[in-house]
Parts: sequence; C-alpha cells; structure tokens
Amino acid sequence: MRMSIVVVGLVACSSPATQLKSSSDPATVVENQPAAPGRAGHGLEPAAPVLRLPRNFLPASYTATLAIDPARSGFDGTIAIAGNVSEPSLVIWLHARHLKIKHAAATRGGAETQLTATPHGDELLELRAAAPLAAGAWTLAIDYTGEYDELNTAGAFKQTVRGASYVYTQFEALYARRVFPCFDEPDNKVPWRLTLDVPDQLVAVSNTPAVHEQALGAGKKRIEFAATKPLPTYLVAFGVGPFDLVDAGKTRSGTPVRIVTMRDRAPEAAWAARTTTKIIDLLEEFFGSPYPYEKMDMLAIPVTVGFGAMENAGLITFTETLMLLDPKHASKGDEYSWVVVAAHELAHQWFGNLVTTAWWDDIWLNEGFASWVERKISARFEPAWHEELSEVNVRDSALGDDSLISARQIRQPIVVPDDILTAFDGITYNKGASVLNMFEGYLGPDVFLRGVREYLKQHAFGNATSTEFASAISLVAGKDVGAAFATFLEQPGAPEITASLVCDAGQPPRVALGQRRYVPPGAPAAAAGKPWIVPVCVAFDRGGKRAETCALLEAATGSIALDAPSCPRWMMPNLDGRGYYRNTYTAAQVAALRDDAWPQLKPTERRVVYFDASDAATLGKLPLQLVLSFLPKLVAAGDRFSIRAALGMPRGMRDLVPPELRTSYEAWMRRTFGAAARKVGLAPKDSDSLDLEQVRGDLIDAVANAGRDPALNAAAVKLAAAWRDLPPAMRGQVLALAAHASPAVFERLRKDVYTEPDRARRQEMVNALASTRDVAQQRAALALILDPKLDIRDTQFMFFGANDEANRAVSQQFFKDHKDAVLARIPSDGTTSSQTWLAYVFTTSCAPARRDEIAAYVTTTFAKLQGGDRTVKQAIEGMDQCIARRALMEPEIRSWLAGAAPPGK
Repeated sequence: MRMSIVVVGLVACSSPATQLKSSSDPATVVENQPAAPGRAGHGLEPAAPVLRLPRNFLPASYTATLAIDPARSGFDGTIAIAGNVSEPSLVIWLHARHLKIKHAAATRGGAETQLTATPHGDELLELRAAAPLAAGAWTLAIDYTGEYDELNTAGAFKQTVRGASYVYTQFEALYARRVFPCFDEPDNKVPWRLTLDVPDQLVAVSNTPAVHEQALGAGKKRIEFAATKPLPTYLVAFGVGPFDLVDAGKTRSGTPVRIVTMRDRAPEAAWAARTTTKIIDLLEEFFGSPYPYEKMDMLAIPVTVGFGAMENAGLITFTETLMLLDPKHASKGDEYSWVVVAAHELAHQWFGNLVTTAWWDDIWLNEGFASWVERKISARFEPAWHEELSEVNVRDSALGDDSLISARQIRQPIVVPDDILTAFDGITYNKGASVLNMFEGYLGPDVFLRGVREYLKQHAFGNATSTEFASAISLVAGKDVGAAFATFLEQPGAPEITASLVCDAGQPPRVALGQRRYVPPGAPAAAAGKPWIVPVCVAFDRGGKRAETCALLEAATGSIALDAPSCPRWMMPNLDGRGYYRNTYTAAQVAALRDDAWPQLKPTERRVVYFDASDAATLGKLPLQLVLSFLPKLVAAGDRFSIRAALGMPRGMRDLVPPELRTSYEAWMRRTFGAAARKVGLAPKDSDSLDLEQVRGDLIDAVANAGRDPALNAAAVKLAAAWRDLPPAMRGQVLALAAHASPAVFERLRKDVYTEPDRARRQEMVNALASTRDVAQQRAALALILDPKLDIRDTQFMFFGANDEANRAVSQQFFKDHKDAVLARIPSDGTTSSQTWLAYVFTTSCAPARRDEIAAYVTTTFAKLQGGDRTVKQAIEGMDQCIARRALMEPEIRSWLAGAAPPGK
C-alpha cells in the first residue's frame, strides 16, 4: 500500500503519524477489554476475543456472492466459509462490522445446525449453536446485508463522479470485515471464490478473471470469478461501475494486463497502459520468478483517503491523480511518480501477496520491501532518472522520524488494535527499506538478492516472519545476520556514530568508532537500549586514491583497520550513504571532506555528509556558515537530488528566522538562488528532463515563495490569466504564487473552485487558496472546509496551507471555533491516516511561550481518538525538539543574516 502523506512544513517537527479512525465510532469489544497480544482461549465456549480470534475454527476457503448495485446505499451478501472445528465448540467467533445477519447455520454432511448470530461491540460476531459442533469439517453459511461508505474509502465504498456511481473496496488493514463475516487476520490465507450480481450495463472486476456470466433478468447479471490462490482477507478486492477497459497487452510471460478507468477516462490511461507490462517484466527478472497471479488489472479510484494505492492481488487500485494523466501534457514528474508507485504496488505481488506477513508486527516485510524494490525497478525502467540516488532521501526521511524518542520500532509488538493501525508509517516504509539497503550494501547486491529469492521460494503462497527472512539471507550469505537485523528491527531509534582517524607511529591507520542512540535537544530521555550491530563501511584516501573497507560494529566502541601506507587525508564513514546511522563530525573533518575528498566522493556520499553537517548546525554543534559553504558545490551538481538537498536547509530555516530578520533572509534567498531560478523560468518546455522539471519547482519555491521575488511573482500572475492551459508541471505552483500576489486571482479561484470538474485542477486551486499569507484571505479559504457544496476530501488539508506564525494562529482558531463541525465532516477511517493528524495544526507552531497550552489542548482533543495516543506524543515531542533547535540556532542565524543584503537587493 502506498501511504497518503500529510506534509507539515516546519523544520525539525515530525510529520503526522498514521492512524485509523475516530473514537466517535462506537467502541469495540476489543478496545474496551484488557489488552493482550495472544489469542483468546479455546474450549467448548471460547471467551470473547481480546485481540486475535480463537483458533477453534479456522477457515479453509470462502465462497461469497454479493449483490452490488452502485445506485443503492448498501448490498446483500451470502458467504459459505468451509473450515475445520478443532474441538467441540458451542461458539465460533468471526470478525464483522456493521453487517446485519439475516441467517446463519453450520452444515456438515448435508445436516444443518442453526446458529444464533450476535454482534459484540463493533468488530466481532458470535455464532452460537444450541449444542456443541463436533470436531471436524464444517461449513458456515451466512446471509447478511451491509452498507456502502460514501465518505471514508474503507470496506466497500461508493463514489459518484460526473453523474456515474461506482463501488470500490479497500480492506487493508481491518476492513474486509465490513463486507464479509470472516477471519480478518493475515495468517489465515486461503482461496476465495467470489460472485457478483450487478446491473447488466455495468462492469465488474475482482482479483481473478471472470469465468462465467449469466443474465438474471430484471436488468441484472451474475459474474462468477475464478477461485483465487490463497489470499488473506485484506488482499481480496472488487470494483463495480460503468468502467472503461483499456487493453495494456501482455507481459513477456503472457500475463494479460488492463487499465480500468471511470467512464470516458480511457485516454488518460495511455501512460499506465504503456508502462505496466514493462514494470512486471522487470520485476520478474529481479525476483527470478514469474508474476504469481493469472492477470493484472490496474483500477482507478476518483479519491482515496488514507492510502494512495493498494496492492490487492491481481487488482491494484490507485487514486486517479496517480494513474490518469493528461495524454498530451503530462509532466515528467507525473509520469515518474506513476512508475515509482506502480513498481511499489507490483512488487507487493511477491512481497506481501505471494509471501504474506504472519502478523501485523511484521508489516515491514510488505511495505519496507516494496519501498526498497520500487527504486531498483524505477532505476532499471529509465536509467536517466538515476532513481538509485533517491535511496538517500528515503534514509534521511526515516532518520528524521527516528529522531523522536517516541518513535516506534520496525517490528512493533501488537498489544492493542491501535498498534496495527499506527504501524503503517515512515518507520515501516522508509526505515524498513533503508535497513534492507544497508545490509544489501554490506553483503553485496548479488548475495542479498539470492537471499531474497530463497525467502520467496521457501514461503510461496504462505506466511513468514522477520526471523524466517533473516534465516534465508543468512543461509545464502554463509553467515548469520539475524542478530544484526534484530538490533534494527526490535528497538527504536537510530545509531549516532563517531568515527575518528587514529594514526599512531609504527601502527597501521585505523578508524576508531563509537555509537550511541541519537537523541536531539528537546527530546525526553531515552530508555536504555543495547548497541546496534552496525555494518560500518568507510571510504578513505590511500595515497591520493580512494579506497573502501567494511566491518561490523558490535559494541559501543570498535575500530576498523585501514590498508593505507600513511595517515589518510580524509575519511568518509558511510560508504554510498547506505548506512542507517548518523555521523558526528568535527569542523576539521567536514572541511576535509569539502575541500580534499569532494571530487572522490559519490553523489550519495556528498549528500549524506551535508545531511549530517546540516543537522549538527541546527543543534549548535557546527558553524552554520561552514555548512552553508556546501551550497555552491551541491547546486553545481545540477541534479534534482543535490539541488533539493542544497535548498532544504535554508528553506527549512525560514520559520526559525526572527521576525525582524525575515526581510534579510528573503534577500539572501533571492541573491543566492535567484539567478538559477530566473534561468530555468516558470514555463516548462517539452525538452525538459525530469531533473530540470523538478529543479525548476524547487528553485521557484525558494526564490518566489520563500524569497518573495517580485519579478517571478508578477510573472506568475500573468500566467494565471489562462492557468487551465498551463502544463501540469508548473500549473499548481504558478497558481499558488499568483493567488498570493494578486487578490483578484485569489477571488477568482475561490469562486471557480465550486465548478471545476477536474479533480487534479480542483486540488491545485484548493492548495493555492490555502497558501495565502493574508489572514483575511486565509479565513475565507478555510471556510471552504465547512462548505457542503465542496468535497471535504479536497479541502481538509487547507489547515496546513501557509506556514507563517500568524497563519498558523488563524488555522488553530478556526479549528477551535468549528471543532465539532470539522470532525463531523473529515473522514475518520483510513489505515494510514485519520483525524488525529489535526494535532499537527497546533504543534507545528514551535512557539515556546505557548508550548504548555498547545500540549494540553492537543492531548485533550486528540489523544482519545483511535490512534491518537501515539500521534499526540510524537506531535508534542516534535514541537519540543523544534523549540530547542530554535533556541540553539538563533545566535547562528543572527550572525548569518547580519551581513545579508538589505531588503530588495
């Protein structure tokens, strides 16, 4: 699954944790009972489940028929669950949410035993027999009805677009129970056979190909789908509506591929149709095994909440703005994003689908792996993108999340349901991918990939754990890496490594190493942990040439011997930037890497040095001017990764600049980056590369937005006169600049947003309106959140549009004034998001005078929402760290800007 991410624009403040639903939903039995990670008891009458269902009945297969009509508000269903009763049982427990049971029975050998169906709480269904069911094979037969959700995109949900209604599904993590009474846990992986009764003018798709269709009369038809290979409930999926079907051909191994769009949207599927089979071919080569399912349909959903794409076996779903692109003017960035996300979801067909995590504590085996693989495949898909360089971005993002003491560990114990719902975060995705990348670098790509293939072979169509993955890698590598993996999987945080050259007379040079947990100022004290077993790989100078070596750091201290004839002039302690750790540097070490080592450092290593040095500067450990001296070198590289890295620190410092120095800061941004921004200009060209297109956006933001360049803002106002005709690559950014610079443009967008039919353009309009710094305009923009004529899923993130403190105050007061109305409108269900992200509306203020007030308010308001406890703790800690950095940096910022050009220069 691809996360749907809320971006919070304040340096050193963590992004919103990912949650599920509001406590305004009815409480569930599981939530109200004492938590326990184990399964409920067995016996004649197993107790109500605490976290996991009892195993006195385990399904072996499901056969379900659903009557799905998007014109209705709900559906009818029947399901036959064949399985085995392990011991005489009066009660069988299943998951079911908001399903009305009409009839339930257990059948065996032609005899039927009636079952009394009783919902418990909001998630559980008790099936009780009058006399115990004997041990052996039984089939549970249940007739029921269910509801479509028209706000959240969870379970079976309905959306109406341009007069046509559609029904889609999203079952990860805990939502299959909204459509089927079932054993909704990932280790129950069995075949499914699905039949859909639908209006005869509609199209129905599911995980497998349709094998039979018959007319039912009264304008209905029945579509039977082939039985699936073993699947957990969360990977079952279907869609019903007036779809357009686009034939995307077959893969080299013969798998048929289709793109499934909303009515009259087929032309926008051209890029997806051209690229999907190639991505599958590349994945088959990478994994050394065939695509494991019969077909692949890629299904567009008008809008999603809490996810951007979902890897259902044979039927992947995507939010429409990812998949449906302007066939004539799609940006390079949109084409690139599609390939990356499609590669992620298609990689899941092996990691997650073919081999499924045994329980949610190992969800990184799905998401971390797909995030790791997506870059391998994207780099092969188009080498000119140099997507392998993006691995450092993933690592840096994960290290940012891991800087919180309240960060979860990758393999998080599941004690309460919230632990499932908060597991889909940057630690799972980005840290998981980065740890894999580190061990791949240490063992070598060929060895590591052979281990991955061995793991898939051992557990195909089954379930597996982290221990089993490490065992497969160790088997192929010829050495045990399980203990090293465990230190990164089973404790939170990241190592901070000190590496110093030691050159004693008569002794070979060596690198002295030390490690501890990275704990930035403002963080609470960290619990005692054990040392990580860290693969540390270094590059160093050997007589004017680059050399490399690696070793395991297994204790708090250690060393690496260097094969060098004399003391190296420089040493870089994170080869290729693959190490999942931070490095501490002295000013002399940083200067040596900048002046002596730079030509011999790889692009990833340069960015890792800058990352660590930048962080040290924000903590007062290195001079800010020393770090800023790297900017010309990074900008000169010319690629999107280096320039974005260069811009990241000065852009992020904007909110830390004292108000009286803001104009000096803006002048510095214009002077430093203005020439480059004016050179690339606002208007994209057909000849632009992906790098140039993305660099343009970053430079324009730095100069026109952060630097308030009057010429670029005036140019944006002119272009906005015909903004709908602008290329998508810059359309949204031009609109945002123009809306801020021109009250007339702002007002026109505010009126036109009600009638804009295109979701991508409508989102650009909403973002532009939200980004205004004018507080009166901002209040008018925020009012759109409560306007029933607009889709709240388009407007909900307007709270974060502008980042000046005055704007934050407006957003906070608007929420306080309209809290109940806002919470009533905003979607509450989504595996990777919920209403709890609203806590960051307040904690991004980074205001020391208001710290206690803000912490009290967000705790009272959001901590009791489902998933809210972890979110609130992380949001408050992020605020505390930001406050600490602001205090540490202020003297350096004042010194830096004291010599900046006066305003307007």
